Formats: sequence, C-alpha cells, structure tokens
Amino acid sequence: MVVPQGISYANLAGLPSVYGLYGAFIPCITYALVGSSRQLAVGPVAVTSLLIGSNLKELVPIQERYNHLAIQLALLVATLYTAVGVFRLGFVTNFLSHSVIGGFTSGAAITIGLSQVKYILGISIPRMDRLQDQARVYINNFHNLKWQEFIMGSTFLVLLVSMKEIGKRSKRFAWLRPLGPLTVCIIGLCTVYIGHVDTKGIKILGSIKKGLPKPTVGWWGPMDKFTDLIPIALVVMVVDLLESTSIARALANKNKYELVPNQEIVGLGLANFAGAAFNCYTTTGSFSRSAVNNESGAKTGLACFITAWVVGFVLIFLTPVFEKLPMCTLGAIVVSSVTGLLEYEQAIYLFKVNKLDFLVWMASFLGVLFISIEIGLGIAIGLALLIVIYESAFPHTAQLGRIPGSSVYRNVKQYPNAQLFPGILICRIDAPVYFANIQWIKDRLRAYEERHREWSSDRHGVKLEYAVLDFSPVTHLDATGIHGLEQLIEQFANNGTQLVICNPSVKVVKSMETAGLPDMLGRDYIFVTVHDAVTFCSRQLAERGVSALAAEATDVSASDD
Repeated sequence: MVVPQGISYANLAGLPSVYGLYGAFIPCITYALVGSSRQLAVGPVAVTSLLIGSNLKELVPIQERYNHLAIQLALLVATLYTAVGVFRLGFVTNFLSHSVIGGFTSGAAITIGLSQVKYILGISIPRMDRLQDQARVYINNFHNLKWQEFIMGSTFLVLLVSMKEIGKRSKRFAWLRPLGPLTVCIIGLCTVYIGHVDTKGIKILGSIKKGLPKPTVGWWGPMDKFTDLIPIALVVMVVDLLESTSIARALANKNKYELVPNQEIVGLGLANFAGAAFNCYTTTGSFSRSAVNNESGAKTGLACFITAWVVGFVLIFLTPVFEKLPMCTLGAIVVSSVTGLLEYEQAIYLFKVNKLDFLVWMASFLGVLFISIEIGLGIAIGLALLIVIYESAFPHTAQLGRIPGSSVYRNVKQYPNAQLFPGILICRIDAPVYFANIQWIKDRLRAYEERHREWSSDRHGVKLEYAVLDFSPVTHLDATGIHGLEQLIEQFANNGTQLVICNPSVKVVKSMETAGLPDMLGRDYIFVTVHDAVTFCSRQLAERGVSALAAEATDVSASDD
C-alpha cells in the first residue's frame, strides 16, 4: 500500500514523487527502533500532505526552494514532537475532543478527494482548497474533460472501493484490501507498457529519482521563513499527533498491551528528525496502513522495519518502473484512501447523543470546507475550549434527599421519591471549587436555600437551621474558593443557618486547615458521611423540640437543574 500511496501523497504535498517513498523508508526504520506501538505504520499521510501543499506554495513558488522549506518544516515538526514528549505535554491533546478531529478529518477528506478528481477527469486546473472555489473551477473547466482518463480513473476508483469494502466485510477476502492500490498500479502500468495509452491522451507520472535518499542536514539553515513555518508546523504537529496516537491507542487496546504515550511521541519526533536529515517531509502513523498492518498479523515493530526495507528495495531497483504510472491511477488511490476519513456516522451519533459535540463537529467540518484548513481547525478548537470553560465555570450541583428506608442520599430530580428534611438542606457540589466557578456555586446554593426555606417554613412551620454540603466530589479548593466558603458561612449564619460539610478529601481538608476554615465553621460540623451529618442535625433539632420528618421532594425539585 505504501508505495503507491507514498507517491500519491507526495504529489498532493506538491513535492517530487520520490519524497513519498523516502518518507516510508528512513522514518519507518527509526520509529521501529524507538516507538512503542507494535502495529503503527509510519509514513506520509493524506491530511499532512494537504496541509503542506496548501501552505508552502503560498510562501515560495520555486520548486527547489519549496523542497528545502518542506525539509525545514519537517525539522520544526520533529522539534515540537520531541519537546512535547520530553516535557510530558502529551496531555494537551486531551483538550481536543474527538468531535474536533472527526469534523476536521471529514472536511479534509472531502477537500483532498476533490483536489484529486482533476486527475480522474483529466483536466488541468489550479490548486484550490475551499469547496466553493473547487466547485467553481471544476464547473468552468468541465468541458475540458478527457474521456480516456475519466474512464480509466473511474474504473480504478470503483475497483479500489470494491476491493476495500469486500476486504473489510469478509475475513475470508481480507487480503483484497491491502492489494487494491498495488493491483490498480499493476493494471495501470500494463496499459502503458503494453497498450501504450500514454500516447493516446493518458498523462503519466514521469521521472522518479532512483536510489536511497541523500543527507539534507545542510538544508536546515538558514531558516529565513522561520516565522511563516512555525504556525504551519504547529498545526501539522497537532494533527499528526492526534492521528497517530489515536490509532496507536486503538491498536494497543485491541492487542492488549500498554502504549507508552511519551515514548510514542518522542519516537515520532525522532522519526521526523531522521526524515528531515534524509530528504523526507513530515511523517506520522497512518490510519489505513496501520489497520492493514494489524489485520495482516503484525505483532512487533519488526513489521514496520521490514516494510521500510521493502520500500528501500523499490527505491534502489524499481523507481523506473513507476515512472510510467498514469496520473489518474494516483488520483483514484488518494480518493479511495480518504473515503475512510469521512466520518458522517460519527456526526449522526453526536447529533443524537450531544448537541454541543455535534456543533463542534460541524464547525470543524464546515470551517475546513468553506474557509481554510487552519481556520476551520482553529474555530473547532476554540469552540471545544469554550465548552471546557463553560463546563468548568458552571458545574453541576444537586439538592439531595434520602432514598426511603436507606441511608443513601441522591439527587431529588433524579429520584422524585427521595425524602427532604424540614429544617435541613442537603446539597452536593459535583466539581472542584475554585475561582472560575465559586460565584456560580454560591448562586446555586442561595437558590436552593431560598426554595428549601420557603418549603420548610410554609409547609412545616420549621426554620431552615442546617445546610449540609456533600464535598465528596470536590477534589480541589483554591484560595478564592475558600474565601467564597467563608462568605457562605457568614451568609447562612446571618440567616440563622449553620453550614455543615461532609466527606472532604485530604487535599481539601489541608486547604481548609491552612485557612483556618474549620475553626470558623466549627469543627463539630465536619462529618464523614451525609447520613452522619443529617443524623446529628436531626438530633439537634429534636433536642430543641423540632421534628425533622421527611417529606416528598417532588414539589421543591421541579425547577432544579
């Protein structure tokens, strides 16, 4: 798979075809030695190739200088990769949700596919990355369609898709899936060598440099386009990292072994360093080739190592053969390869499960299609971070009631039959308490206090004397959170209510002790469980002649979140 795909992806990146083979040689060997995944297939990939092709051409139109920039970009990506791994910053990728990446890759898949349709149609049009621009140039140039290339290209595309689907759906014919690209290459080469179709309107690939890659360390400097390359390198690194780590994790889980995340990232960084030193543009783990590698029975990194040397054999002996490869063959290979990146089923699933995630998916998808790859990804990441901030600033809180006949306390909205206690308010805070959410928490507790106070006094003639806070989900309490709790203690005390805290963690207790909060609250009002606190408060009310009889929670919980 990697030979025809590598040639195709290099063409997509605007680089000489042989660069795609270089990328599946040296980086593959390096990763096999230092990477932690046993099935990951490292090499050129479609999305990275599109990112490079759509950005570097704007910086320099001269091919030789363009090649140098591609190597310098690989060096910057390698540096970023290695820094992320060495400083253990891989957790940052956790902030990029699957909906961001799903929308991005789906939009990129359509953009990549449309950019290659021109080879299947046999028309020459300028490179366009936005959907509306691509549609316009195709419509304006459709009359230039070459029927010979269209028939050959579309036939190859149907054959590739058919072999891929048969291989995916039937274990018996799983071998058809990886043979698809090689099959159409052989057929395409036969039509040229035997039928001489290159003399009848079929455009061929042309010269491919023979031999192993030469050192390109001398190309690393001077880096006069450094400020222009850094933003591109950041986007490429993030996309590559997410694509590679996601497939590596999936394969590790499937094969029941532990992936070492930071070793994995450093391994990819070193692979790109080696690539930048030997004429390779950026490489990462491939979804399709890794899946095929796994299905073929790969159990160790030796599979990647052997693949690299097979590519090396092609570089030494077989590049003249591939010079006669029809361009429509390469276009069909790319289009069929990226169809697997179009995750429309994920969009349907997100629409059913979580509308916010669906919004992020659509923002990423439409941004990539209609604006640009970088802006589309930026919009989606921005939306995802806004959702993180929203979820953090407005955490879930709940008013609790006791499940009848037990000592278990649950959300009264989730359990309408849970019992409330006149004179005792019970609440739970389901998040760390810190500067970003303390105001929201205070507002929610005041709302609970007001509703429970009215319910307790109007229906049962009992004043609200205790407010019990379940702190079991609270993992962190910062200085602003402590100050907010002090204000709550004073506020409840002014209204004749004693604040009670249950089950604070060791970390939270230390923070409270440092600030002197237990003394302000009263050490007798900190308990291990909610039930202990409610029992104590009920006993105190009983001693004052007040009965804390349980009542149905439905009426007061109707407007609860």
